[in-house]
Amino acid sequence: MTAVLTRPPAAPRRRDRPIRLRGHAELPLPLALVVAGASGLVLSFAFPSASIWVLAFVGVGGVLLALRGRSFWTGVLTGFAFGVVFWFSLIDWVTLFLGPVPLLALGTLESLFVALGGGLLALVHRSAGRLWPTAAGRLVLTPLLLAATWTTREVVAGNWPYGGFNWSAVAFTQATSPFAYLTAWFGTSGLSFVLVWLTALGVALATEPRGIGVLRLQSALPRLLAATVVVGALLLIPAFPLTVSGAMRIAAVQPNTHAGYFDPEFDPATNLETTVQATVPALGKSVDLVVWPEGAAMYDPTTDTGLQQQLDVVTQAVGAPLLTGAITEREGRTYNSSLLWTENRITALYYKVRPVPFGEYVPDRAFWTPFAPDLLKLIGRDYTPGTRSSVMEVGRVRIGVNICFDVVDDGLILGSVARGAQVLVAQTNNADFGDTDENQQQLAIARLRAIETGRSLVSDSTVASTTAIGPDGRTLAAVQPFTTQTLVVDVPLATGITPAVSFGVPLGATIALLGGVLPLMLSFLARRPRRRR
Repeated sequence: MTAVLTRPPAAPRRRDRPIRLRGHAELPLPLALVVAGASGLVLSFAFPSASIWVLAFVGVGGVLLALRGRSFWTGVLTGFAFGVVFWFSLIDWVTLFLGPVPLLALGTLESLFVALGGGLLALVHRSAGRLWPTAAGRLVLTPLLLAATWTTREVVAGNWPYGGFNWSAVAFTQATSPFAYLTAWFGTSGLSFVLVWLTALGVALATEPRGIGVLRLQSALPRLLAATVVVGALLLIPAFPLTVSGAMRIAAVQPNTHAGYFDPEFDPATNLETTVQATVPALGKSVDLVVWPEGAAMYDPTTDTGLQQQLDVVTQAVGAPLLTGAITEREGRTYNSSLLWTENRITALYYKVRPVPFGEYVPDRAFWTPFAPDLLKLIGRDYTPGTRSSVMEVGRVRIGVNICFDVVDDGLILGSVARGAQVLVAQTNNADFGDTDENQQQLAIARLRAIETGRSLVSDSTVASTTAIGPDGRTLAAVQPFTTQTLVVDVPLATGITPAVSFGVPLGATIALLGGVLPLMLSFLARRPRRRR
């Protein structure tokens, strides 16, 4: 009798076991979760107030390494571990007046976006490794795909739901780094793509077991040399050339009042009186424009004759138009507004286009109120989104007006410059966040926007940090946080349109589309059985 030898059936693959890509060792899931969480904490320190920008590469690189070899669902879990630690560290300032509920809600929502992004990044690692199991695939194609997928998550979370919350873009860590000027060429989404690509390439070079072409990477020196060449090539890209023609003298008033929406000591009359008195240092300075922060003129200068008289007194004493934040009503709707008061009348009026959900209005109030009734009742008025242009004319100069979190909106900022704005003014009221990292994070975003658009930007706050920034991102002048001061500064008027203004939004949308579609397509292709030759 002849024995028949048969191969025993293969043991089923455990779901939580990382998939080994050729030549790479993947982290066990428990260790991957620890590395991902630690990477989220490290990345948060790249943002202000720590502002250790180089840690952005460490944080992103750590989570990319933790996601290597994971399945989609374990990638989601790994991404969630990263997202929870990152977001709860980044925006802990929301708890100052309202307690932990807003942090739990916003932090968890944003962490879920990061989790889904982690699943897609895991698909890229897994699928690209199967489709292109070569050094060229690992060092060229995979880093590009990972960067596009990461950028997709940033763009989606920055726009949805309810307008999104674009606060965590990797690009925003680089406001004072040598890479900051690249945003004028690529925009903020494009800069995020470049930074993640550079990081993914660095991780690939550090873990690549083989050579690519004639280059052998078995030792550390050639790998370091390759990374240095790439970084050097990026830093050799020249700053976008700007032409400065003239200047505008702006007086930005920081009243340092109890102006917080949720501050029990807030009083509109006291806030206005303090702001008027804080404007006195602008007298006799031959300024072209006086700027008051968000919400300085409450309530409604479009109808309140007493308030209008006070605005007249200020403009006549200073001899310049006044740009003030205000709360206005029209046809039964309330708007967070910025108005230009010139010669006894309103000559321009902007309504904030994207009020902050759950801060300035409650979307779908009837649905959400049962989840946190006491908290949402504190938001007594719902601001209506505006449709007016944010570009105003002050004499012969066009200014682009932004109210508070407008500064994170690519379309608003870039669109105002595309419509002719020569100077950007960002009015904000961050009194609700006190002496936390929020005001410094917002100022860092404003600084990057100045570089991106090639325009001077004056950030005027109720409490901190009122600063004038040049078109190259340098600080022209600033006042001390939480002091009553008026900043009088000549800001350069730059001309020319940066590539970011022309192409930044469509470039970001294209990257986001590719980063969303390609992982799914690659996953499908990687599952198809290969033909035997």
